[in-house]
Amino acid sequence: MRIIALIPLCLLLSACQTTGPLDENSPFHVLPSGSRLVLKQELTIPSRSAHVTLQGGRVVSDNDVNWYHPNCRLEVNDVRDTTQTVTADEFLVRRVRQEAQTVERTGLMKTGSYSLRINGETPSFYIFRTILDLRSERQPQVRWLTCQQWDHPALGRHVSTREIRQTLGEIFMLYLPPAAPGDRQ
Repeated sequence: MRIIALIPLCLLLSACQTTGPLDENSPFHVLPSGSRLVLKQELTIPSRSAHVTLQGGRVVSDNDVNWYHPNCRLEVNDVRDTTQTVTADEFLVRRVRQEAQTVERTGLMKTGSYSLRINGETPSFYIFRTILDLRSERQPQVRWLTCQQWDHPALGRHVSTREIRQTLGEIFMLYLPPAAPGDRQ
């Protein structure tokens, strides 16, 4: 009887799989493993940090990020007291995963150049993340590229491949793996 109950669940899960080429505009099509990220210039990770943030094709400080728009963080293993340099290199995307984290805020909420006092209510939002596990023989300390945006829980979505490209600008070039035989073009 349990096996019969699992059949509809298996059918539902298999219907969620995408076939054919990646739709770069869709937040539902996940960037495939085997993609390559080519860093075209050196990036400096600030002291006492383990990441550098990119938005709109340029490096931005965490204080200048518009969290409600796509942004990407190149992350390394260690926080150091001195700056770290990631040199131009090619990184293999070993695995891609998506996650959503709910965040609840109380009290004073700052949005842009003004603040809003919340009285007794707890506004919440989601952080929609797409995490690319990276690998480079030359720079094994580089771990992830995390592309994300904050949004309303009911209306939010993950960053699309096209938005990742726009966020990285000319700093990184993103190359998808060749299409498998039989994929629809």
